[in-house]
Amino acid sequence: MIEMAELLSQEVLAYIGMVAVVAFVVFSILLSIGVLSTYIFFRKKKIVQSTTSKISSFFLRILLIVLDFLYLPSKKTISFLGGNDAMVDVVNAEIRNMLFKNGFSAIPYNERVIILPQCLRDTECPASFSSVEGSRCAGCGRCKIYKITEKAKKLGYKGTYIAPGGGFVKRIIQNTKPNAVIGVGCPYEVNLGLLEVSNRGIPCQGVILLKSGCVKTDVDLASVYNVMELH
Repeated sequence: MIEMAELLSQEVLAYIGMVAVVAFVVFSILLSIGVLSTYIFFRKKKIVQSTTSKISSFFLRILLIVLDFLYLPSKKTISFLGGNDAMVDVVNAEIRNMLFKNGFSAIPYNERVIILPQCLRDTECPASFSSVEGSRCAGCGRCKIYKITEKAKKLGYKGTYIAPGGGFVKRIIQNTKPNAVIGVGCPYEVNLGLLEVSNRGIPCQGVILLKSGCVKTDVDLASVYNVMELH
């Protein structure tokens, strides 16, 4: 009986070891796919976008699942290899933009809102603050927020909001109940925002800042306008 128990325990250990090896191999393969895909999307963005019509949404969704699942390992691996781990957020955001573009474009302008980060404001910004709407643009013209706000008014957008943080974005969405959302921010905030908004069933698009930081950041107006005008 003792010998049989020992044999069984050895077989169990061998089985566990085999499962562990297989799991490690699968994880390594998926991680390699995630890191390689991130590099290709980040470095060859224009090429990928030009072939988007040939890439099925099914493939993009599977790729996004892999990238989301391996989000932290991918960032750590890229950082270890000397790269900028923000590219993981950039790539994830770009894929979400591709997947949600058609749904977003179908929503009328007057049912959309655009949410801008507080860091885009000028350091001497005279904007007032509302606990419901965030900062209110005073129209001083010192930063690009004014131009984006005016563009939104011309298109007939439901509203333009300046959020001091991610938590405030949720409050804006709950209060305004938009049918589509544009978010502008740093790679991490845009990727996270697109994930949270899409999980609510709201079509969305994100525009990543040219320069991230806490103050005096910058954004490409042409990129913002192009997304705002999608229809």
